[in-house]
Amino acid sequence: MPNRFIFRQVHFEDLPTFLNDGEVRAKRHQFPQLCHQTSYQEIVNRRGTDEFELPNGCVVNDFVPFYFSPITSFTFTIYKENVPLVSPQGVHLRQACEDDRIFLVSSPEAYVGSGLCTCFSDYALNSRAPMPKIEADLTKLEDHVHWNVFDEAPMVATIPDIGYAGVCKWYHNMASPPERMTRSAKRMAEFLVHGAVPLDKIMCIVVKTDAMRATLKTMMAASEWDIPVLTKRGCFYG
Repeated sequence: MPNRFIFRQVHFEDLPTFLNDGEVRAKRHQFPQLCHQTSYQEIVNRRGTDEFELPNGCVVNDFVPFYFSPITSFTFTIYKENVPLVSPQGVHLRQACEDDRIFLVSSPEAYVGSGLCTCFSDYALNSRAPMPKIEADLTKLEDHVHWNVFDEAPMVATIPDIGYAGVCKWYHNMASPPERMTRSAKRMAEFLVHGAVPLDKIMCIVVKTDAMRATLKTMMAASEWDIPVLTKRGCFYG
């Protein structure tokens, strides 16, 4: 399997919850984690329906979602402060901003033989146009995801520390060539882990600034975990 990586962006203040639980849980977990919400409620609601056909009759919210790069249209809209930040108690705090966002980084290879139920899509699971297809066989990852929109130049967001070669800077749709007409949805293809992601599957955490790295290192020191925290401004927009 080629050296692919997956990214989950979260609000930094939720890290102690994950460290305490030893895992990141799905939205519909039996014992859900009280976390900040940074999303469009309409999309969250749709991900709780059977609109998309997932393994074992599950819905998207039964899984922890990752994306195949840190640079997507969704992370851009957070950078533009177009998405509300809602407290674990459901109170609107302000607009989310990328300075407070961190990436949990894992790899599909980490789930091979793990016993965890995983699957992945070829398009974003927030629309039926085009209709995403779901695949559960990890050996088909290279054929299922549209890697051409990830791997073309110019590349940004490299993380040499883990061997991540980066991703194409551009992710927006274009009228031509034809393969770029749905580039945004292809770039938001998802890797889903059922139930919860054990923290031993997280190889590192990526932050925008050294100040945030220091904050997370303090959180980490108060836990039983020692996940590397890397400052990689290139994984962010500002």
